[in-house]
Amino acid sequence: MKALWIAVVVPLVGAGALAGASLADGGAAPTSRGAAHVVQLDDARLKFEINSTDGDGGVQLFGDSEEPWARLSVYDPHGKRIFTSTTKGTLGRQGGTELFLESGEPPFTDLPLKELLARFPEGTYEFRGRGIDGERLAGEAELTHDIPDGPTLVAPTEGDGPQNPDATTVSWKPVGPANGSPIIAYEVIVVDENTGLDALPEATMDVMMPPSATSVDVPPGFLKAGTDYTWEVLAIEQSGNQTISSDVFTTAG
Repeated sequence: MKALWIAVVVPLVGAGALAGASLADGGAAPTSRGAAHVVQLDDARLKFEINSTDGDGGVQLFGDSEEPWARLSVYDPHGKRIFTSTTKGTLGRQGGTELFLESGEPPFTDLPLKELLARFPEGTYEFRGRGIDGERLAGEAELTHDIPDGPTLVAPTEGDGPQNPDATTVSWKPVGPANGSPIIAYEVIVVDENTGLDALPEATMDVMMPPSATSVDVPPGFLKAGTDYTWEVLAIEQSGNQTISSDVFTTAG
């Protein structure tokens, strides 16, 4: 599943509570900058991505810091550490600034959605880190269980005939709120099946649409004649959770 993010920024709560945290994890020995010096991460996010067509799902984790970090950890709402990344050697001398992680996505036949949600309880997930100069890094992300339905794709579908490569429109039905949380955007992706979702940017159409949208015209010149394409629509709710639906179509030769 392709790793996809939009600018849904979860507010970062003050890090004062972390200033006296144990040095054992994400902390640092006193430096000239002060043992209690705390720098907020520029961004911290955790969200669910569900594939309603394939019947699977997982979580995606993102952290971004202007200050290079030597170590970055994430803790669940119960204070249990669920992730740690450490830079070492030559990379350790430069540190890391941006981190993205996508979990495995076991099928719901092996891990039902209810059990997936239980693994990652709702609440505040704390990001704690240590910068390469000894400063503390901190951030927070709010994870919800507001999972949107997968969009119903209207056209074109796999059973439809060949599409005009210079005049194809993909369309879907609107998705209602997820547990009362509104849909804030749709992401629409069209990609050549021979290249897949990891294709070069010029080989992939990837556009964000407002929540009122139910269709997108594929730009003339993007689609090749006689080619199979996969297209996806992701419904994205307010906290960032997203659900994918996908289908395929073929262009006329």
